[in-house]
Order: sequence, then structure tokens, then C-alpha cells
Amino acid sequence: MDKLVYLTLLILCLLIPVSGQSQNSIDKGNRLFEKKDYENALKAYLEGGASSDDADLNFKIGMCYLYLETKSKSLPYLEKAFNAKSNVDPDIHYYLGMAYQNNHQYARARDHYEEFRGKNKKLYELVTEKIFECEIGDSLTRKPVRAVIENVGAGINSQFNEYSPLVSADGNTMIFTSNRSSDDYKIKSGTNFEDIYIARKSGASWGVPEKISPNINIKFNDAAASLSPDGKTLFLYYEDGSGDIYTSHLEGSDWTKPEALNKNINTPLFWETSACISADGQKLFFASNRPGGKGELDIWMSTLDPKGNWAKPVNLGGAINTPGNEDSPYIHPDGVTLYFSSDGHPSMGSNDIYRSEFKDGKWQKPVNMGYPINSIEYDGFFSISADKTTGYYSTLRADGMGSADIYTIKFLPPAKEEVQEPVLLASTEPAVQQPPVETTPAVIEEPKKEEPKVEEPKKEEPKVTVTEEPVVVAPPPVVAQTPAPEPDRTDYIDPMIQVHKDNKVVTVLKGKVIDETTAQPLSATISLVDNATNKVITKIYSNPQTGDFELTIPHGGNYGVATERPGYLFNSINFNLPQFAEYQEIDTHIIMVKAEVGSKVVLKNIFFDIGKSDLKAESIAEVENIKELLITNPQLNVQINGHTDNTGNAETNKSLSLRRASAVVDYLVQHGISATRLSAKGFGSERPIVSNDDEAEGRAINRRTEIEIIEGKS
Repeated sequence: MDKLVYLTLLILCLLIPVSGQSQNSIDKGNRLFEKKDYENALKAYLEGGASSDDADLNFKIGMCYLYLETKSKSLPYLEKAFNAKSNVDPDIHYYLGMAYQNNHQYARARDHYEEFRGKNKKLYELVTEKIFECEIGDSLTRKPVRAVIENVGAGINSQFNEYSPLVSADGNTMIFTSNRSSDDYKIKSGTNFEDIYIARKSGASWGVPEKISPNINIKFNDAAASLSPDGKTLFLYYEDGSGDIYTSHLEGSDWTKPEALNKNINTPLFWETSACISADGQKLFFASNRPGGKGELDIWMSTLDPKGNWAKPVNLGGAINTPGNEDSPYIHPDGVTLYFSSDGHPSMGSNDIYRSEFKDGKWQKPVNMGYPINSIEYDGFFSISADKTTGYYSTLRADGMGSADIYTIKFLPPAKEEVQEPVLLASTEPAVQQPPVETTPAVIEEPKKEEPKVEEPKKEEPKVTVTEEPVVVAPPPVVAQTPAPEPDRTDYIDPMIQVHKDNKVVTVLKGKVIDETTAQPLSATISLVDNATNKVITKIYSNPQTGDFELTIPHGGNYGVATERPGYLFNSINFNLPQFAEYQEIDTHIIMVKAEVGSKVVLKNIFFDIGKSDLKAESIAEVENIKELLITNPQLNVQINGHTDNTGNAETNKSLSLRRASAVVDYLVQHGISATRLSAKGFGSERPIVSNDDEAEGRAINRRTEIEIIEGKS
């Protein structure tokens, strides 16, 4: 046989098993990917084709990383997939946005989110929230906090979750929670439940952790919550009922069997997750999702009564709590500084850590602790030393040892040129302590129709180009009886707007008002309303020749923007804005639709408390606009539609949605509109706009109130 032919056959024989083995690994990975076992799918893919140029394989590797803790590692694979095959997946721009965001490349993340948003109207608000996170992340990373953050090391952390570090006053003892296990069956079956561990410092490093006590650790989940200042009382979470708070006391060298706190703290049907006691032992701060709160988990406070019992708790209010989750409170020994984690205040992506001070009888707007303390992933269970120089917390990091790890924070003194620590980010709540609304903070509305594409002008400030959805409202009668206003006319601007503008803590909303059908520019009245007070603080007019307008919105409040023109439905926008450290601009087209029978739109400034049907004060301005619509258009009859998400009982949701719609109708009847022109209908969760499956943002979108014009007379 010819030597060359022999060598060729030999090489082929050697390659065929390797190729077959690689394909087997990829096929195995595909099966695991379909089962959503992303961790093992990733291992199989990397064994079979880590260096492959195949777009679909690189896409799946990138997606595995996105579904796991190490999201930042997804970027090179998703980039490679996209560059090889730009249509590798219908949602590739969304996934690339996530990958860039997790790598702190916010400008590129925004580009891909905006590309996705322009093509996927149903997820418009969800993606807008991601863009909002990019704006926050960009602002915070450009002004990093002076701190050194370090993993406490393998002595404490493992490949499993470690969180809730409780460090003694002398800094030499740490109590923490972990679901670590060496039992393969428990790991695979997900029964490696959480236990509480204790470790002691030996020199500069931590010793080997041990389970704290057989009196404390039980078969199911138990977790450390707080340690009293003297180190002798441990507050802990037991998976009892829906989850309750217990205490254990250090007697001699061992801990006593935990006892449940009283019924004012623990509830039989709701969740109490974490707690912290003040240095004087008189106040207990804890998280619970009990009724009467502002959203999901809220922070509550109970005081010790003269008999030594915990009294009925009070909710800390709208300055602290949001429609989202507030958890892991920590009250500093000074008694006035509260630290907590939240996914409801503006964040970099997931839960961030915030602080608030109790001043002048109320809690101040929470301040985001900033970057690099906060990250795109989960950050929580923060505590800090009495001198505020050393902190501990739990976070997910790419440089971690597996899942959530415990890190230490060394706060550095301000640089010489810094006068004081900058306020990085405030709550989305208004300055007055109004309860938050059952909506997801959103910068803009979700359009239901295709609108002209807006070219984003090149500026140095961060920008978001958006198109707003029209909401049915008629102009006030006085506008209908007067000629179109002169170009660039302004009725008034509240003096405080200029103060905010001078301090660069504003959002400038600018763009054009145009007709939906013809795209011709329109003259219209644009009003800015403070939803907390229902006060109009600015009224301007767009230029009738160009449609141009520019509206300044102060940061740190809940605002409604109503655009009105005779003969058209009004356009409504809701802004729930943080106290940005950076000035921002938003370019938009406001699309105006002529008032016609058959219109049905979402009312974005109608608010209710969670689980309640009482019309909130922040809704009055919007309902008044509906009243003006009916007064100036006597030929129209309308139906108010109520919708909920799918959380809870279907019949209860339907009843709640009807009561909410009826609350709007009742207000209109009480203020002079004939009941024969109004009807209410509750759909509950029957007509979702987006999926309720696993997206908090999706559920927020589905909770809505609509107005539908159902009848007209010639």
C-alpha cells in the first residue's frame, strides 16, 4: 500500500473516534439542556466542543452560563454565536443585552435591549426595566465607592450557598448559614437543607466551620437571622408553618432549644424571613409578607412592651418598602441607620443593599450603597461594625467559590478632594411618605401599534429612545374652546423644578408630539403631575409647526405626564424616578390617537394597594381626566376593565378586579357622571398581556386597569 494512502487512513481512523466522542458529548448536552439541567449540560458541551465555531452550540453554551451564577462568562460565546449567525435565536438581542450588562458594558447592553424592544412589543416594559437598570449601573460604576471587597476565603465559603454572616462585636466569631453537603443523593435531590454554622478566627484567618448545635439545627431549613450585641441571643428562621422567627440563648458553651416569638411577630399563614434587634434590645426589625404591607416582603418594626413582650408591629412605610421585596434588615448600633436588601428600589439588576436614616421622626429615602458593593447579581444580608469601617454580606460574584459567598468590605476614608460621600441613588418613592403602588416602576409605556422609528441624537448623556402608548383622556373644556396655543408657550413651571435642574438631578423628556395616522406634528398641552399630591407642577405646549417639546422632571418622585389635544385621546406616561446622581435625557415621540369608539387602553396612573380595591389618592388626576372625557364627549359610554396577574385564587382575583373597576366607576358617578354611561367588568387573570409564569415584571404588566369606549351616539 502506498505510504501516503496508509498515513491518510491511519489519521482518519484516529480522528473518527474523537469526532464521535465529541458528538456524543454534544448530544448529551442537548438532552440535558432540554431538561433545563444547565449545569450538567454545560459540562457536556465544554467536553464536546468548547472550541467549536458552530453558532448553535456556542449559543447554548452562552445560555447555560446565563442560567447559572457565572453569567459574565456567557458573553464570548453569545458574541461568537451572533457573529456567525445573527438570527441564531429570536431573542438573541435580549440575551446579548444581559451578557453585556453582567460585564458592566452598559452602552452595548442598552443597544441590544433597544434592538429587542423595538421588535418585541409584548415585553416592552420588561426590557425598559432592563434599560433602566443599565442607566443605574452606568451611573453607579462611574462613581465607585471607596471600599475594598474580599472573599472571606475557603475556610468559610464552599461550592454551595453561604449567607447571613453574623459577626460578634469583637470580630472573632462568625455565625452563618449554608446548604453545604457531602451527600451526593441529597445534592442531586435538592434535599441538602440549610444549616447554621459557627467559625472562630485564628490569627488573620477563619477556622474550620462547625454546625452550631444539635439543639438548633433541624432536619429541614434553619437559617441565622441576627445576633444580639452581647452575642448571647441568636435570632433564627425555622421552616415552621410558612416560616417563622425563633430565638436561642447561649447558656454556658451551648445554645438552648429555639423558641418561637409571639403571635405579633409570627403568623400562621404568612412568611417571616429575617429579623434584627436594636442595640438597646427594645426594637425588633423583621421582614414579612403579611397583609397590610406595601408589596411582597416588607420590613416591620415591633417594640418591647413593659411586660417584656413584642407588641403589634408597624410597617416602616413607603420610604422603605416598595411593591417588591425588602429583606434582611440590619439596624446599626447607633439606632438610626437601617441597612436592608431590596429588589423594589432602583438597582443594578437583582437585590441591592440600601441604607436609610431615621431623622425628624421618619425614615429618609434609602440610598443605594453603590458599586462595587452592589452588583448585577444578588446582594444581601449586610451587617457592619459599630465604627462603620468593616462590613460583611452575601453576594454572587464571578470570582466566588460556587454559589453565593460571604465577603468582607473594608470602607476607606474619603479621598482628599471629596467633601463627603456622594448620595448615589434614592428610593423611587415620593418625598412625602405615600404608600407605593401596585405597579412596576417604569419609565415608559408599552406601545400597541407600530410607530415611526426615532433616531437617537448623539449626546454625551445616557439616552433611551422610546415611543409612548396613548391613553384615553379628553382635554379640559377650556382647551377645547380656545385656539391652538402659540409655539413653545409655557403656562407655568413650579420654582422647585429650576432648583433640581441647577443641581442636575432631573430627567429631561424631549421629542415630538405627532398624529398616529399621518405622523404630522401637533400642538398639544403637556402637564406634569405630582401623583403624591395630585398637583400640576408644570404645563407646557408643543410647537404646532414642529411638534417639539422639552419637559423637565425632577428626580425622586412618582409623576404622571398627560398630553392632551382637542379631538384626540390623551397620552399618559408614569415616571417613578430615583434620585439620580447623574442628569439624563429621554428622547421620545408621543403618539396622539383621535377619539373614536372602540378604543381600549391601559390607564397607567390608576393605583391600588396590594390585594385592595380602594382607589388610591395618587389616582385622582387620572380619573378626573376620564371625567373630562365624558363631559366633553356626551355621546360616549365607557367600560372600566380590571385585570390581575395569576397569583392566588382565580375567583378571588376576578372579584378583586371587578371591585377595582367598580371603584373607578363609583368615583365618576359620585362626581357627576351618569351611571347609565358607565359599566365595570372584572377579568381577573383571564386576559394576560404577557406570561405570568416566572417573570415578576410580567405579572406587574398584567395587573392593570383599562378604559374601553363601548358605545357612541350620532
